[in-house]
Amino acid sequence: MQSLRPSKEDLNGLNQAIQQLTVEVGSAESQPCELEKAKDPPAPQEEGGSGSTISKLAWLEAALQRAKQDVAWQLCEYQELMIIKRGLDFEIAAYHRLLEGLVWDLGQGMSISKQ
Repeated sequence: MQSLRPSKEDLNGLNQAIQQLTVEVGSAESQPCELEKAKDPPAPQEEGGSGSTISKLAWLEAALQRAKQDVAWQLCEYQELMIIKRGLDFEIAAYHRLLEGLVWDLGQGMSISKQ
């Protein structure tokens, strides 16, 4: 049973790492939007005439371009995080199989010693 202890501790450590990464991802998701808002120029003021319409259109097109860039950046970040998550899932599965093998080996040892 003592041989199982390090494996359980490893699994607990991996679970804590996953929880920490989840918290970091949550906080990182909110940061880009706040930074983008801080650097965005203010919207053009309402004015009479077609000049304000053209400037408002230019501002909206620039805002749309920034939004597209932000979405592309977030997609890239998401893909990187999913790669990390898959790696962690793989490690957890490997430890789980290792733990199951140890439990099975211990079960076989118990049945042999009882006979």
